[in-house]
Amino acid sequence: MTVEGTHGLWGDLHHPDLTPAEADFSVIGIPFDGLASARKGAALAPERLRFWSRHLTPFSEDRTRLKDLTICDLGDVTITDPVNDFQTIRRQIATLPNMPIVLGGDHSVTIPVLQGQRERYKDLHLGVLWVDAHPDLCDFFNGSRLSHANTMRRALEFGIEPHDVCMVGLRSWEDQEIDLIENSGIHVYTAADVADRGMRHVADSIRNILNDCDAVHISLDIDCLDPSSAPGTGIPEFGGLTSRDVLTLIKSTQDLSLAGLDVVEIAPPLDPSESTVFAGLKIIMEYIAVIARQKQRG
Repeated sequence: MTVEGTHGLWGDLHHPDLTPAEADFSVIGIPFDGLASARKGAALAPERLRFWSRHLTPFSEDRTRLKDLTICDLGDVTITDPVNDFQTIRRQIATLPNMPIVLGGDHSVTIPVLQGQRERYKDLHLGVLWVDAHPDLCDFFNGSRLSHANTMRRALEFGIEPHDVCMVGLRSWEDQEIDLIENSGIHVYTAADVADRGMRHVADSIRNILNDCDAVHISLDIDCLDPSSAPGTGIPEFGGLTSRDVLTLIKSTQDLSLAGLDVVEIAPPLDPSESTVFAGLKIIMEYIAVIARQKQRG
């Protein structure tokens, strides 16, 4: 596609002359879907997200100005051997001097991201806001312990405490996940809970829990959204969150000590309209706006 952007990369926030130490965010693409168990395509998401980011403006939907924030886009990390290459990602995240925004890829790429965040905040209290249709708490799935269904199980093994994890939008389960869901202390808010109680009420509960954490990473699988909003994903699950639910949740993190974001499982080939790509972009920009408002408040 040869459509020219109306703005620069990431809505004019990318400054190629800046290093991570000089920028507010580092964008890292991980174009890998080799550990997805169903439909492929998420490996193409980083390129499409970057492409369409040139059509974004440096404003949030409430007109928060983003122009004072800067992004250093570090390009992509190539995965050929997950066991070894995931360690490259872990080290990169653990040593970043600024906030990561990671573009998946299937959800397996979050395994080294969370491991790196755990190391980065090793002496601090790290929480996770997990927004997904699936808990990804399987120990062994589809012949692997590193698949996209194992991500949160591995994160708990890295030392993230279950009571510091809030899962939102869940509506699909594997038998091997049930004990942890029901007995570990993980806070679970299903998509049905959100529909019944309203996202503002759920978000208040989440904020009260994660407010005790020194740092909070958000991991967002685009299949948290109902397929009517985001059909381009490997395993769409009917009955999901609305786009407004997700934006309300992101905005509700305003008072938390945010430490990074990953957005995964966008599969452009499965959605010719690319509305799923634009959903991911909207979420990323509204997350950046949260940080902008925090910075403006000092």
